[in-house]
Amino acid sequence: MLKKIILTALCVSLPVICLSGVANGFEAIYDCYEQLLQKYPSVEAIKEQFGDGAKWEERTIPSIHDSSVELKITSMEYPGIEIRTLGFTVDGEDSFIIILLRVGEAGFVKFLEAGIDSAREDVVKNFGEPQKIEGNTLIYQDEAEFYLITFTTENNKVVAMSFASFPD
Repeated sequence: MLKKIILTALCVSLPVICLSGVANGFEAIYDCYEQLLQKYPSVEAIKEQFGDGAKWEERTIPSIHDSSVELKITSMEYPGIEIRTLGFTVDGEDSFIIILLRVGEAGFVKFLEAGIDSAREDVVKNFGEPQKIEGNTLIYQDEAEFYLITFTTENNKVVAMSFASFPD
């Protein structure tokens, strides 16, 4: 079960647009996670795409569920992009997820087909109506509250977006 959750814990399309023409809702997002995990399976794959980054930090902490499991948290900050990843090994099997992606100006980063400068209508076309709207921010969250996606708009255009996963 843990492996299935981990395999579905990514919704970033670094320079790739995935799943064009998909149906609305989180089912399409889960498909996107799996596709992107195949393309970006590690911190090294992200580094290869973006370089070492302006700021780079790695730290290791014990899992709250099993102190024998070490969680490696890597934070990378690039101009207009912040990425935070979580890696760990259980029973000899490596796992990797992206737990945070904030985008403020990187036009090539997409969540499905919605990105910076996309119209609000494009966000709704890809994700459906938001579960919440706070001010000018559209908020999407799955029922289990593992994943949170936000799009902040100004003048009907996306100016910032974020993806966060909250693994147990």
